[in-house]
Amino acid sequence: MHRLPRDPTMRGLRWPEEWPLRVERPPYWLKSSETGVYGKPAPEDFQADYEHWKRVISNSYMEGLGIDWSSVRNVMDMKAVYGGFAAALRNMKVWVMNVVPIDSPDTLPIIYERGLFGLYHDWCESFSTYPRSYDLVHANHLFSKIKKRCQLLGVIVEVDRIVRPEGRLIVRDDMETIREVESIVKSLHWEVRLSYSQENEGLLFVQKTMWRPNTSSS
Repeated sequence: MHRLPRDPTMRGLRWPEEWPLRVERPPYWLKSSETGVYGKPAPEDFQADYEHWKRVISNSYMEGLGIDWSSVRNVMDMKAVYGGFAAALRNMKVWVMNVVPIDSPDTLPIIYERGLFGLYHDWCESFSTYPRSYDLVHANHLFSKIKKRCQLLGVIVEVDRIVRPEGRLIVRDDMETIREVESIVKSLHWEVRLSYSQENEGLLFVQKTMWRPNTSSS
């Protein structure tokens, strides 16, 4: 709960825009005098993030990865920032959980203002998945930051737990981290569908299998 604002430019004084405009436009209380997460004036930063994810999803994720989107319902963005990834999926029949890591800028109010779901989380801890597992998990430059605080293996095992069998993980990160993640998911019997690199930036697309340990006959 926050106090009723008195300044007309402060958050909470006016209703958000009507849907779908609220998911596309910067909140009225984002000021150009404030610096956004990526270094631009906050409203411009917000818009650039949204346009970026619209391009990525349209040009890459929709067709280039071979995802059967009819089988995707529950989606998670492990590092949501402004919620641009979820906003770019708004015309799809999916439900997106936006996660703001506790050591990232506090952008959850912006995600809520857009009419999206979200929460804070420390990815060095377990994630409460009740009552759902996830069909698609997205991690944009998250793991390279996490491994400075805790072991990457434990985080990937947690991802393995929350993704349903035949679910998918998309990772965008530096190549050193991509190689680490790829090695770990292979040890968990995931299948690598795509691994791509350009100028030390990598994209990894992997799918969880229905693998089970072989039971030896007595």
